[in-house]
Amino acid sequence: MDDSYFPVIYKDKEGQSAGVLYQLLQHHAKITGTKLEIEHTSWRRAYEFALQGRGGVIGLSKTSARLALFDYSDPLFDDNINIVVKKGREFPFGKIEDLKGKLVGVHLGASYGEVFDQAVASKILNADVSAMPAVRLKKLLHGRVDCALVGSGQIGLDSIVDADPELKANKAQFVILKQPLVKDTLYLGFAKNMNMLKYLQLFNQSIADAKLKKIIPETSD
Repeated sequence: MDDSYFPVIYKDKEGQSAGVLYQLLQHHAKITGTKLEIEHTSWRRAYEFALQGRGGVIGLSKTSARLALFDYSDPLFDDNINIVVKKGREFPFGKIEDLKGKLVGVHLGASYGEVFDQAVASKILNADVSAMPAVRLKKLLHGRVDCALVGSGQIGLDSIVDADPELKANKAQFVILKQPLVKDTLYLGFAKNMNMLKYLQLFNQSIADAKLKKIIPETSD
């Protein structure tokens, strides 16, 4: 799993696992007696490990290409992916074409939906890739990208900014556009060659129970 996707899944200041999806994993372990081994790493590495069949990956988006590679759980959580700009450089956004010609800061290994991925492939817009969210925002601050993608609304943006002295000193410079880029539905996934369909059926029961008991929210603000 990711190590810095606040508040979805991350390590806290003490280095302990935390976040919405971690709470779900803990609930699943508690009600089923399943023993879980949790490993935090960069998102790109977590995804590669999952492709290699070294374990499942939680927080996985669904695309047609990935459907050929992974077996998926039921939906876990809906996270709005927001467009962040520097103050004074806001622009109207309602559809992907509104990003035409712009350089957009994105996370290494992440998919932001097939419409966005196709726009990058067809060069409607350009993606500037970085492994750390703070790097994306520093590039935005210094005018090296036109906008940056950040999940989980204001709380997600604040978590990145407040953890870095330079960003925190310039907090007022970051503005979230009103319309999110996309609603990103997250899942637990296993490589198909791991044959984990029966386990996913059990996990789906835990998802339903956690949502019924409001142990986890269904969407970010």
